[in-house]
Amino acid sequence: MPLIVDPSAPQVEPPVRVTSPDQWLAAVQDEWAGVVLAVDYRAGTPLPGAADVRRVRITRTDPGAAGPVPVRSADPAWALGGAGTAYDHEAPLGVPVVYTAVPEYADGTTGPSSALAVTVPAPEPGDDRDLWIKSLDQPGLSLRAMLVEWPGPAAAGRQDIAEIPGSPYRVVAYDEHAAETYPVTIDVPPEQVDRVRALLRSGVLLAQTRPGYLAPDAYFVPGDITGPTPTGRLGSSEGYQFSWTIQPIARPATGGAPMRMPGWSWDEVARRFATWDAVAASYSSWAALSTDGIT
Repeated sequence: MPLIVDPSAPQVEPPVRVTSPDQWLAAVQDEWAGVVLAVDYRAGTPLPGAADVRRVRITRTDPGAAGPVPVRSADPAWALGGAGTAYDHEAPLGVPVVYTAVPEYADGTTGPSSALAVTVPAPEPGDDRDLWIKSLDQPGLSLRAMLVEWPGPAAAGRQDIAEIPGSPYRVVAYDEHAAETYPVTIDVPPEQVDRVRALLRSGVLLAQTRPGYLAPDAYFVPGDITGPTPTGRLGSSEGYQFSWTIQPIARPATGGAPMRMPGWSWDEVARRFATWDAVAASYSSWAALSTDGIT
């Protein structure tokens, strides 16, 4: 069967690979607004003692953050023999961030740091799908959805008030306000309804929008969920809506968290390959296997 090529069709752009000046740290952005990270201390001018590297810690410097933020799958990540990988599904959108990797040797000492900067694109103004909903445990469920309703945030007060006999004034004991909550409604096409159902029930989620919304990234676990509610007649091709309230929680601990990448797991390896020899023949290194060849 002949292959028909449309010269006017846009060419597929390969993922952009960014490397640190020393060539030891690399980053590749993916279609899920995540960043695949890889270290190889044998690249470029090899790191002295690269064979003795056992682990690597990768942190991210976010704009306005009080300090470096640990990357969930690299706190630390294994880097046996000087090569290892990690995946960051939580970088803020539309702003530059700096990743820094520090190797750890078998004796517990550390080596020189490597750094690079990337900007994970945010949805453009006017783009219908302007909300990213990401799953920490099952990143392959993550998706961009259309925001139908995005009311102003509400921050609950924490106050204890007491009347003072003989005084017109009250005393107030107060604490920091609760994190801002947002009731949201999204609209998705029929083919994504089951995926949204699974996503909203997959545990801790991360909501992200473009900087123009002036809404901080929020970790949350959906409580009461309304939907799917059809926007047209049942059986039509119209969209379906889901509603819930984003009630932020603190970022879940990152220490020792395993690496999770969208669409890639040991189950997928077993489905794709019949034998381990076939796996070994398909990838040049353990690092390449761990990212399905992306790095």
